[in-house]
Amino acid sequence: MKVAYAGEPGAFGEQAARLLPDAEPLPCPSFAAVFEAVESGAAERGVVPLHNSRAGMVEEVVRLLARSSLQVADRVALRVRHALLALPGARLEDIRRVASHPQALAQCSRFLQQHPWEPVVRGTTSGAARQLAEEGDRACAVVARAAAAEIYGLSVLAQGIEDDPDNTTRFAVIRCIG
Repeated sequence: MKVAYAGEPGAFGEQAARLLPDAEPLPCPSFAAVFEAVESGAAERGVVPLHNSRAGMVEEVVRLLARSSLQVADRVALRVRHALLALPGARLEDIRRVASHPQALAQCSRFLQQHPWEPVVRGTTSGAARQLAEEGDRACAVVARAAAAEIYGLSVLAQGIEDDPDNTTRFAVIRCIG
């Protein structure tokens, strides 16, 4: 069963999609694209983050659900562990900017505020990791899953940087009605 998620390989959405039985994760460039994939039949289900225990509701998803004819078929909870990723050889003192999705930056605010880094907003955590790998900016790091480091050839500078040790995101599983 194809399950659409926002992001690229290594995304938290991909991890949530894999919690569904017989899931074949299908990456989409945005939350809106997940809804489109399910509506068009390109995917039988979609997973979208609805609420995080630290950062609250994901407003974009709430707006998309309100306008959509799709049905929330289920919910899955995912323990979210963030890591700080950088290019191989980069050190904490080399970092000037940290890129990620706004929810991920918010979930790691205490760790990030301990450093004089400029936050850079990206569409997804995994997209930020891929972009860093492609651009090769040694002064930039990203907040993402540690698994994204292996996928994109990055190094883990710090693990468990989320503010809440029980940081959990509830994902809505969406499907067409009928």
